Amino acid sequence: MKVVDLLLLWCSVLLNGVLANNEAAPYELLHYYYVYKLEWDTGVTKTIAPGCATRYGRMCYFDEFAKYLMNSEWRAAYRPTAADHTKTPDTGAVTRLSSGIPHSARYQLSLLLPHINVDARSFPLVFETVLNAADTAIAADGVSKDDLEQAVAMAQQVKAARTPPVFEIQEAAFKARLGEATFDDWVQVTANGFKWPETLAGIDTAIQEGELTAEEGATLKEDIRSFSLTYEHDILTGEVSDHNHLNIVKALATSITSLTRAIEEKFPASDDASSRAWPSSECESEFSSSSSSSESD
Repeated sequence: MKVVDLLLLWCSVLLNGVLANNEAAPYELLHYYYVYKLEWDTGVTKTIAPGCATRYGRMCYFDEFAKYLMNSEWRAAYRPTAADHTKTPDTGAVTRLSSGIPHSARYQLSLLLPHINVDARSFPLVFETVLNAADTAIAADGVSKDDLEQAVAMAQQVKAARTPPVFEIQEAAFKARLGEATFDDWVQVTANGFKWPETLAGIDTAIQEGELTAEEGATLKEDIRSFSLTYEHDILTGEVSDHNHLNIVKALATSITSLTRAIEEKFPASDDASSRAWPSSECESEFSSSSSSSESD
């Protein structure tokens, strides 16, 4: 089975944990800001942090946007510089957002998206709603390719930060399904994901060398395929928080895929190096991440 076929099968109660992910939160603010900017640049109805403009009487610069959304503990620790007083923030802002960030750092969902009811239990809805706002702006004229690319880049960073606990859940479920010995013998992993190309290639090699029969190899590959289709059922029988963590990463994967496709469709002539660095819009999988050296079957 081709790796691409496998990957294309995928296209808590959280309590304080979901908003207290101090690694992800700065990138989340940057992702939201670029969608906020898309709304302002295109003139569509403002749905992302509309109260920020009410406070400042205009579109907010990034440092103002961040302070508007932060809770008091995070705002007290935040030390923006002149570089943050911009409408085009980059990852350098993460250093200032993260410096001295307290464990109790939060941003206020009621200010970010005042038109919906969302809390830690329904946190995936935040990313879905922000994507809807981006889609509305994209449908209008005036979106910037650079802003779209930044929105994608920040979502990728959020997904990377939120993936490790999800992978731990997936790995445990897969071990329970295959058996720990079989998993350890055949499934290759990185710190944050399954290495499907290497895993499937290893099975093929084992068949060629007589370590596995063709039937055993085919069964093992089918077990992998089956798990990719049905593993959520395993997680649904576990902790509620596990499924919510998964849904957050799935919502991010959907955002990355959708926004990447928008870049490809809105700017079809672009073929520069930065564009080639974006993931294919065919599928940004929440299920795994393979090593950078294994992008083909």
